[in-house]
Amino acid sequence: MDLSERFLNLVQQQLISFEADAAVDQIVVYIAQSKDGGAPSLEAVGQWPSSNKVFPPVETDPDLRAPSPNRRWYPLQDGSILLGVLRAERFLDGDEWPDSLDQRLHVTASILANCLGLELERRSLLDELSQQREQIGLMVHQLRNPLAALRTYAQLLL
Repeated sequence: MDLSERFLNLVQQQLISFEADAAVDQIVVYIAQSKDGGAPSLEAVGQWPSSNKVFPPVETDPDLRAPSPNRRWYPLQDGSILLGVLRAERFLDGDEWPDSLDQRLHVTASILANCLGLELERRSLLDELSQQREQIGLMVHQLRNPLAALRTYAQLLL
């Protein structure tokens, strides 16, 4: 999916806001990508802390499939549609997840879900506008040919 720079910047800003919070060690945002006729996959679009490490889709990483008390998943949902997930990890053993951190991650997931929903609507509207422009261009072209023929006949009659 083609995501706008505006959306990707918003994802990074939301993730960077966790720098001051020592309770979380890693956050990754995944969005659902549909493959050609295949099952959708969850692919990373943003991470904190930033690194050059490219995270594979969730389906191909066996470590992510195993439950872990140090990992939490927060869905990015629009109604009943899963648009993606926010994954947060802590590497401290034995410590409970602070409620304030859990609430903050829920709010961040909600914000990203709303923005991702708007991003998908924007993409849909741009595609629809592009199709309408193509149709109008085709109609103008088809009208131009008969008008040119009529002009030629009118000149011949004169």
